[in-house]
Amino acid sequence: MAKALLGQRAFRDDRLVLEAARLRTRVRDLETLIEHLQSDNDRLRDNLREQELAVPEPVS
Repeated sequence: MAKALLGQRAFRDDRLVLEAARLRTRVRDLETLIEHLQSDNDRLRDNLREQELAVPEPVS
C-alpha cells in the first residue's frame, strides 16, 4: 500500500540527484543576488532622496 501511495522507485538516478543539487545551489545564489540588488537599490534611493532635499529652492 505504501508503494502505491508514494510511488515505486526501483532505482535512484544519480544524474537527477546531482541536477537537483545544482539547481538548489543556483536558486540560493540567485536569492543572494536579489538581496544584494535590493540593498543597493534601497541605498541608491536613499541617496537620491538626500540629494533632492539638499537642492536649494530657486529664488524668485
